[in-house]
Amino acid sequence: MNVTAPALAQLAVSLALASASPPGIAGSVPPGFEDLVEGQTEYLDIRLFDRSAGLTPVHVTLAHVQLQAPQAVMAALGLPEAAQRALLPALSQPLPRNSHLACRNPGQGRGCGYLDPPVERDAVVALYDESEGAVHLFLARDWISDEVAPSRFHRASEQAERAFLHQQMINLSGGRGYQTLSAQGDGVLGIYARGHLSTTWSFNHQRYHGRTVHALQFDNAFYRHDLGQQHYLQVGRMDRRNLSSPVGGTFSFSMLPLDRFQGARLGTTQAYVDADAAAASAPLTVLLARDARVDAFDGDRLLQTFYLPGGINTLDTRAFPFGMYTVTLRIHEDGFLVRSEEAPFEKGADWTDRTVQWFVQGGRRDERQPGRLADDAASMAGLRLPMGRTAALTMGALDLAGVGYVEMRLDLRRPFATHDVRGAFTALRGGDGSRGQQQQVSYRRRASWNLHRQRIRGTSCHAVDEVPDGLDCADSLTASVALPAAGGSAYLAYTRRQAWHVGRTLASNVDDLAEGAPFPFPALLPPDRQSRRDATWQASYSRAHRWKAFSVTSRLGAWRQRSDVAALGRRDRGVYLSLSLARLQRGAGVRLQRRYGLDLRQPDRQRPDIHYSAGQGLRQEHDGEYREMTAELRASNASRYSGLLSAKVQNRAGHSGFSFSHNQRPGRSEPAYAATHSSGLALGAQGLYWGGTYGAQAGVAAQVGADDDQDLSGLAAEVSVGGLRAQRLRVGERRLLPLSAYQSYQAEVQDASALDGAASVRVKGAEGMRSVFLAPGRILPMTIPIEVTYTFIGNAQDLHGGPVAGARILNAAVPGTSASGGFAIEFAQRETALYLLQGAQLLRCPLHVRERRSVLLLVGAVTCTPLAVAQLPPGIGQQPRVIRLLREQALIADTAQPPPSADGR
Repeated sequence: MNVTAPALAQLAVSLALASASPPGIAGSVPPGFEDLVEGQTEYLDIRLFDRSAGLTPVHVTLAHVQLQAPQAVMAALGLPEAAQRALLPALSQPLPRNSHLACRNPGQGRGCGYLDPPVERDAVVALYDESEGAVHLFLARDWISDEVAPSRFHRASEQAERAFLHQQMINLSGGRGYQTLSAQGDGVLGIYARGHLSTTWSFNHQRYHGRTVHALQFDNAFYRHDLGQQHYLQVGRMDRRNLSSPVGGTFSFSMLPLDRFQGARLGTTQAYVDADAAAASAPLTVLLARDARVDAFDGDRLLQTFYLPGGINTLDTRAFPFGMYTVTLRIHEDGFLVRSEEAPFEKGADWTDRTVQWFVQGGRRDERQPGRLADDAASMAGLRLPMGRTAALTMGALDLAGVGYVEMRLDLRRPFATHDVRGAFTALRGGDGSRGQQQQVSYRRRASWNLHRQRIRGTSCHAVDEVPDGLDCADSLTASVALPAAGGSAYLAYTRRQAWHVGRTLASNVDDLAEGAPFPFPALLPPDRQSRRDATWQASYSRAHRWKAFSVTSRLGAWRQRSDVAALGRRDRGVYLSLSLARLQRGAGVRLQRRYGLDLRQPDRQRPDIHYSAGQGLRQEHDGEYREMTAELRASNASRYSGLLSAKVQNRAGHSGFSFSHNQRPGRSEPAYAATHSSGLALGAQGLYWGGTYGAQAGVAAQVGADDDQDLSGLAAEVSVGGLRAQRLRVGERRLLPLSAYQSYQAEVQDASALDGAASVRVKGAEGMRSVFLAPGRILPMTIPIEVTYTFIGNAQDLHGGPVAGARILNAAVPGTSASGGFAIEFAQRETALYLLQGAQLLRCPLHVRERRSVLLLVGAVTCTPLAVAQLPPGIGQQPRVIRLLREQALIADTAQPPPSADGR
């Protein structure tokens, strides 16, 4: 039955009217869809956790499933007689399908494929998984024996092995007078059954106008031991970022003045919980008046470099570490640092988990900055209490050098059918007079509204020297709204930050925003309460559509910025219009994109600023790897010119990128560059595995079987894990597929086309899908056996050029040669000669490949020469089949032993 889209729409309307109307006036069903509404009987697998009743007739409708033989199903599942008597009435009735809860793809998040067992002993709930052709039953726990009782926790993969894994990332950026080198790594070593050593290190080197600063830090260095599936113990140096991830809970403390300490931590963990709670991060938005390069820092550590167009941009923060911290954004325009912004950032687990969580820790303070007050005794505790399904209360207490601090946070979430409301409200109180407030509210319906406000008053508000709490004296506010409008999207945003400090301030420490002031700064500002205030308004409307072969994007906006530093102020406002055209051309594994752009900006009381740009990008993909190169030229009506050349490579060695830009303006030129590389590795019992992607606290160590033919190196298998990009492996290759620890994945192995090789290669016996759940410092060895087939095609001729017709082939049990001497033979290994038996005569035919078509080896006409029995290779002459053929032709006696080898042994 062919089902068209209009027919499906008609059916949906009819069903909706039928469900909303009284039975007597229900709408009719379109012709041809009666079976879908009335249902039909299918043979499905009935499962109770790891038990299966086999294929059983089930009546399936759009809303229900009904077992046709419930008594036989219960007996096949091994349920006790008391359970069969109690459950028979329920299993005899139609059960809701609940198909929307099935795991529809390997990359689906946690929590799918499971229903809470009913409390009533005579109740049954079902989950119909159409992709597997199975109905999963969930009964009261009283009827399920211990060995199959449902568990809310993941179990680690039994085949996993302990290993050392390390992931590394290097970022380099610089220009005239400044340079930043940042390297970071994360290493983990599996120890014992449930423990691992973990270390996170970072190296930073900064040079700015002749001044150099560099530092090597070990942010984390601890031993962790999981005490079962719900608790853990950590000892060593650690920060609080794990507290905002499933590894340590969902404690999003943002103002307690303790970043890192050395000591011990004991608490609950969500790492093994099988719940629908994926890590989420708050959006990070930067407002740009024009195209710029943005360097994102966490303190002195460079997190990532972005090249962004003018307007409102949301940064891709997937590679940022877990935790709640302040991100510093350094904005460069035309190669010059024009300003720095600070924005709160949070990345952690879903707070809606409805379990009580807690932790306690104690030790000594270990600050990242060498000049800060360190080695103070510090103890901290946290408690998270769920308040129904829509709220959670988090409390944290800190004792730092005898001074107490308390932070409380209330999280609210109210999901509706068409919209979602979230809020977080935080308050801080300290024994030294410190206090703080923070509010976050988001509302999403047709539009998306976001508000973030923070107000902190630490002891730095009235102290000249360094203070123990490290809290700022600042206010910040960020508000934004985005909504679809007239086929496009509109965006309005406002940010404001004001900070105060007390004491003398060197003029050189004032932000670069004051550059170009009409008079020079004094060498030393007077001791007073200094303040700085930055405020930015920006509105934009953007729309994208197709025009012939081009994709057209237009953006119209306005901005207003004001910065007040001490007694100086700077204002910047204006409107802008940008138009870009892009054309994408696709070829065999190649994509070519051409881009053209026009930007018009009208600042207040200045001449218009017009920019023209043209660029071209080339991307080549092959075997799951890619290479990309981009070039762009820009010019303006102010005699400013710039060029950008960038390249990216993703291969087995990792991900690498490089860009170089040059900005020219009257009287000055500014070169700038940026480079990045990331990769991962694992060292296990079977050797070293290298991974081409970042994020390797655990992983799948895939190894494809090798072949005796050293020249065979084509593709053999494709391995995909979860929703990650599939990896294509060659014959004999070993590779690490890095995974995040404490997450559930589905790993699948498939054949990969290898038509460019000398043989046909396919996966043998390892296809299919398997579940993977790994703790840190573990790898899952995945050996992929292969089956290699060499196909030779040619014609066998004797010494006089005549066909060798009807000869038996001794190399393998395959049909003999044809009447014209032709043969098409498949071997499991690469043969150098063909051995034939024509009547009572042995022949040897050399196989020299003249041409290769796909995986076919064409040898053409081969000349066969007579051969003595003693000259047969042992691997062929000692085969029982060959011995029988030789005896039939009386070439060897019935009582003879297998023929000796060619060398007479």
